[in-house]
Amino acid sequence: MAEGPTPTQWATLRTRRPISEDALTTIPIFAGAEETPLSLAMDSVGNLHLLIPVDSGPIEPNPPDLNGLRVRHRRLSYGEVLDLVANPSHETVFNAVCQDVVAAVLVELREPWSAVAAIIRKWQSAWKPARQEMDKTVQVGLFGELVVLHSVLIPSLGTSAVERWSGPEFERHDFVVDRLHIEVKTTRKSRHEHEISRLDQLRVPEGCQLLLVSIQLEQSVGGNETLATRMDAIVDLLRSDAVAMDAFMTKMVNLGWSEGMRDSGELLRFFLREALVYRVDEDFPKLPDDFVPPSGVVSIKYVVDLANLPAIGMDEVAELIRNESPGRAQ
Repeated sequence: MAEGPTPTQWATLRTRRPISEDALTTIPIFAGAEETPLSLAMDSVGNLHLLIPVDSGPIEPNPPDLNGLRVRHRRLSYGEVLDLVANPSHETVFNAVCQDVVAAVLVELREPWSAVAAIIRKWQSAWKPARQEMDKTVQVGLFGELVVLHSVLIPSLGTSAVERWSGPEFERHDFVVDRLHIEVKTTRKSRHEHEISRLDQLRVPEGCQLLLVSIQLEQSVGGNETLATRMDAIVDLLRSDAVAMDAFMTKMVNLGWSEGMRDSGELLRFFLREALVYRVDEDFPKLPDDFVPPSGVVSIKYVVDLANLPAIGMDEVAELIRNESPGRAQ
């Protein structure tokens, strides 16, 4: 029986992911010690591929695209292939589908196009859950966190920075580097004004230092950045560390990311206008740490204006991060 796909094979492909948008990195599928014509592949954004050589395209139309699974006819340098493609977040289910397809093609010697269509129909219910669109405010906030992860944390700590991204776990602050905490606020306004939605959001744990990163975006149909472009830039930095890559993608999926967003039209486009960093100290505008809301008041939201506060430089921020986590850069 053919071997694969397995988590180890996908992890190997992640460490070899191509940079070029149309390129694929491949590894053959083996049956015992014998190499088969089938192969597994991964593209530049981490999509999973099962490649099956074929003589021509399908006689009938391809099965319709499902949520995270699609069938394509491709012409590669060595010939034509049936390309079964899945999003990275569907790896576990995709492995099972691939095993059925490999058995049908290699053992039962069925015609690839008809075999894949029949197997997809059998598995269709596993791919059907509808995906809710990511709210615009969620995209804005997540984009800001990715800017900080890409531009500050990873350059300072290496791939271990992914472990320090606590925003996806809904902790008080978005990044925690030992005694240094970082909160990211992102706005589409023309001023550095931000809503504070938790009483403890600007409270500094005892013995710790809190920085607030204020990011200004301009939303525009001509914007040069989206969640996808910033995510892909981070993936490039994590390419050498499959564990960090998997952790990052898991956090993105938990926050609502789906590869289907790339073609859905829901991605907002931005220009990054400015990113400033402030120390949250006694001069920072916030409610006192000992403030207690009146009885019956269960939540408070307020807006802070950072226009007249002194900002600190990114080099100083990077130095603070490195000092808090010596020896972590990879």
